[in-house]
Amino acid sequence: MIFSLLNLRKKTAAILAGIAIAAFCLWGISIWHNISAKEMLSVLLATLIMLSTIILTAFIIIVLFNALKLTVNKTKNSESETTD
Repeated sequence: MIFSLLNLRKKTAAILAGIAIAAFCLWGISIWHNISAKEMLSVLLATLIMLSTIILTAFIIIVLFNALKLTVNKTKNSESETTD
C-alpha cells in the first residue's frame, strides 16, 4: 500500500484510505448526478453541524448526570455523618 512509504501505523493508514475512498465516491456520485460543488459543500456543512450538535448534547447530558451523581453521593455522605 502507498501509505507504507509514509511510515504510518496500520490504523492511521486505514483511516486515511477510508476517507480518501469516501471522498472519491462522493465526488463520483456528484458528477454522475450533476450536483454542484456548492450544493455538496452545503450538505456537508449541514451534516457537520448536525453531528456537532448531537455530540455537544451528549456531552452536556453526561456532565449533568455526573453532577447529579456527585450531588446525590454528597447528600448520602452528609446524612450518614449526621446520623453517626
